[in-house]
Amino acid sequence: MKKQCKICGNTGVIFDRNTNTGPHGDLRVCDCIEKKCTCGAFPPYQVFDEKGNHSWCVCRSPRMKLVTAKKAFRESQIPRKYMWKFIEDFEIVSDKANKVIGPIATIKDMSPNKKLKKGVYLWGPAGSGKTLLACIFLQEFMLKYAMSGKFIDLSRQFFQRLKRSYDNTDQSYGTSGQILEELIKMPFIVIDDFGVQRNTDWESEMLYNLIDSRYSDERITIITSNSNITEYKKIAKGRVYSRILEMCRIIHVDLPDYRESMSQYI
Repeated sequence: MKKQCKICGNTGVIFDRNTNTGPHGDLRVCDCIEKKCTCGAFPPYQVFDEKGNHSWCVCRSPRMKLVTAKKAFRESQIPRKYMWKFIEDFEIVSDKANKVIGPIATIKDMSPNKKLKKGVYLWGPAGSGKTLLACIFLQEFMLKYAMSGKFIDLSRQFFQRLKRSYDNTDQSYGTSGQILEELIKMPFIVIDDFGVQRNTDWESEMLYNLIDSRYSDERITIITSNSNITEYKKIAKGRVYSRILEMCRIIHVDLPDYRESMSQYI
């Protein structure tokens, strides 16, 4: 059985806070791979034996994965204040914190070859750290699996973007199908501030189409809301409610005001 690296968990890619390539750190290949590299880290990452026969270096797959992961983070649209946040960044003194971050810790221990089955629905009062937690989940997923993710603010990004696509004077006119398809096929997404929608027939239908398609495709969805999912049983005649119950683990973020708690350390 292959011994698991304690740093990268055998993913081969890590986030290094001490690298000089970015103000907050950057992604890089783990030292466990660098130590085994015999190609000098030169593309296309080949090594040759004495007879001139070539083979792929052990570093090739992680270095290709690194390129994919960097692209995923660059295009994720995570708000700047939550970018490059991982489980160790959820610093809050509370006995309840472990219950909330436990599922994230589980992700770090999972094999990168194991398929995730459920997302999370994070609900609780304003200021409890739901959006930060959602972004931590998203970034841990993207780092672990080197797959794309997207942060969506329902009111400012999702519905407004869709509405513009119906305006024949806007350059996005006629692209509503493409917008939905992109979000449906995205491996991981955060739907932030679920519940702010006005729940008109059109909004309810658009939201249902997104959630139902992701449910059918078994794609991971992370949702934040100020209210328990039971408050939204009437959206799309209960169809959104039932899908979320099946596709997400419901987590009550019953923590002290995160912003107030962290202000003590500033």
